[in-house]
Amino acid sequence: MAITFTNHLATNILSPLEALIKAEFTIPVCYDVDYVQRGTNWFNLRPLSDEVVENLASGHIRNYEVNIQYYRVVSGQHRRDTHIDSVSAIMERVKRLIRNNTSHETFFFNGQLSNINYQADPGDVSSDVLLVEATFNANVLEVV
Repeated sequence: MAITFTNHLATNILSPLEALIKAEFTIPVCYDVDYVQRGTNWFNLRPLSDEVVENLASGHIRNYEVNIQYYRVVSGQHRRDTHIDSVSAIMERVKRLIRNNTSHETFFFNGQLSNINYQADPGDVSSDVLLVEATFNANVLEVV
């Protein structure tokens, strides 16, 4: 007999996180493992981990970690007004968006950005590509 289950990563973390970002920004949200240019700016969500935080009598609380990558293609000399201010404004909005939705409906709770890396290494791509990475963490109650 097949078991029944819920894909909590997809249902309670990735889909609601993508919906929040799409409702706030008119920027594509992708799930690429390797770098793929998606225009001049886009978000990329990469699930990192899933761990049990607490076992309960009828379920458990799990913590999910997702890497939110923000890519922006900007040519020219690296300057504050064209390179730093533009990506920091986006990330400040993402921080506020997550802060305003720490408990998102019935999907997740304790949502937070625990780290933002403005010096993320974009790898072997053009020097015109800026990459900022944020670590999103949230808990999900799984009833068994």
